[in-house]
Amino acid sequence: MRSSPRPLVTLPLCAFMLLALAGCVSDGPDEPTGDAVDGASADGRDAADGGTSGPDLGDPPMAPDADGATPRVDAAEPDASSPEQVGDAGPARLDAEARADGSPVPEAAEPLPVCDCFVHVGWCAEGVLEEAAGSEVPCRVPLAEANPGALLGCDGGEWVVREACAHGCAPEPPGTPDACNPPPLPDCPCFVRSAWCGEGATAEGLRRDPACRVPLGRAHADDLLACDGDHWIVREACAFGCFAQPDGVPDRCNSDPAAAPTPRQPGWAPCPSRGLLHYGLHPEASDRLRCAGVSGDRISQTIGNAAASAGYHAADGHAAGEPYCAAVDLRTRDLSNREIRALLTRLGQNGFAAWYRQPGHDGWPGSEAPHIHAVFSGVRMKSQLRGQVRDFLVGRNGLSSHTRYGFWQPAAEILRIIRLLFSRHYDP
Repeated sequence: MRSSPRPLVTLPLCAFMLLALAGCVSDGPDEPTGDAVDGASADGRDAADGGTSGPDLGDPPMAPDADGATPRVDAAEPDASSPEQVGDAGPARLDAEARADGSPVPEAAEPLPVCDCFVHVGWCAEGVLEEAAGSEVPCRVPLAEANPGALLGCDGGEWVVREACAHGCAPEPPGTPDACNPPPLPDCPCFVRSAWCGEGATAEGLRRDPACRVPLGRAHADDLLACDGDHWIVREACAFGCFAQPDGVPDRCNSDPAAAPTPRQPGWAPCPSRGLLHYGLHPEASDRLRCAGVSGDRISQTIGNAAASAGYHAADGHAAGEPYCAAVDLRTRDLSNREIRALLTRLGQNGFAAWYRQPGHDGWPGSEAPHIHAVFSGVRMKSQLRGQVRDFLVGRNGLSSHTRYGFWQPAAEILRIIRLLFSRHYDP
């Protein structure tokens, strides 16, 4: 007899699902999925930064190895395109040969060598740096970089600071030593009893011992100054300039526009025009020398390129087709000090900023020859001579020391003439 067939066993649907899931579990080295591709752990820490990498809480448990240890799950290789990667693994690390945009990374510049000491006389630090940077083989001077405004020099071939200039360093033309600026003159206590033209008050301050400066003198040279207690004030702004009265009489403003001095007519005496007194003079300077009582045989130098002149007597320009120098030197060996002072006054009245170079005095070396150095202030001139005219207007010696000039000081009328003539071309 045949036996009855075995009845079919019907499995519930959930059993089939469990079997299907079991078939998805792989023991092979398949690629990780999800966040593991970026090397991040379940708690968001980067495995490359020390975060613990492991299965999510929902993952099936791992079978232990034969020795009972849980197998290690290696973090995935970092993705170089991921912005979260840092350190050597991320894009912040640029290739040694290119930037992120593909442009080459420039090599670091080699530091400039230190200059051998090339200063034989005093030289301002700024000038040293400029010379070093512009040399055929650029170099650097660390001492100049660390001491701006100082006066440098050489000592046995080594750079040294000759002087730390409290008031800055004054550059001079080639061949002339630079020097520290002198301290500014102190302000004068107000000494005006009634009214004094600013130009005259300035001149009086320079004549005092010790010399001092009038605080309003330069800005109000043609106005009336006075005192309000101990303070300087402008008593009246003079529309047509200030008229200087004799000593003991208060100065006043000019009431006639025709009486006001101008750069073309600065209030000096008339002077006839004639032929050149000497080669190398501007025609106007030649006329004014003659009107000051200077003859041709008194002139020792106009244009000259001697090394001892340090460029001060190089040509300044051309007039009437001929070269001229604004500076002129005059012989003085046959003159007494009184006669020299009288000549300086006449030169000033005719537009010359002038000094007597007396050996061993006012900064002039004792080994040099005595003479008068004069600069005609009404023509174009080189920067060295402009500096000398400005020195003259504040009572200084026109040398690199810029100290007060003690042999002689100009009167107010002379300062006015020089200042107005100089203002034809330059700011006093």
